[in-house]
Amino acid sequence: MTVSASLRRSPEVGTADRGRHATATLAATVLGFFVITLDATIVNVALPSIREALGGGLTGLQWVVDGYTLMFAALLLSAGALSDRIGARKAFAGGLVLFVLASLACGLAPSLPVLIAARVVQGIGAAVTMPTSMALVRHAFPDPARRARAVGVWAMGGAVAAATGPVLGGVLSLASWRMIFFINLPVGLLTLALLARSP
Repeated sequence: MTVSASLRRSPEVGTADRGRHATATLAATVLGFFVITLDATIVNVALPSIREALGGGLTGLQWVVDGYTLMFAALLLSAGALSDRIGARKAFAGGLVLFVLASLACGLAPSLPVLIAARVVQGIGAAVTMPTSMALVRHAFPDPARRARAVGVWAMGGAVAAATGPVLGGVLSLASWRMIFFINLPVGLLTLALLARSP
């Protein structure tokens, strides 16, 4: 038996690989949860800039916010069922890709109706991503103690996003309101790259 084959069969090596995969999975789910929570709060401070650029009344601007949150809340339970049907990994990746593409559409929106429509699609992607991220954490950490710690880290990602969203939105809006949507692109791509490293 060669040295490399021996290492492949070593329990210690297998445990190390599983640990790295679990860490990559946790990082991907934390980033996914972070970015979808961020989008629920980051938009509010950019509404004056959006109105100046795209026009529209108070009702239209309200739908920029509510189009996302309503779709997210309405489809959350259905998205959990989708995860059970096709698998958490596929559902998470699909929801995140949809979210990122919708974020790009938001950032490029030429009018308020297009922005609202893109925000609705964002909410759909977020609704798929959120419950599947938790399912991935449960799968990656079968040990109850490690799973509890992982869930704590996952929840902290959402809490940080909720707290920093208005501040980050204000800073990005100084450059352009479109940046609050474009920032989702590199975060989403990094999340997908981390997901590819998980089992």
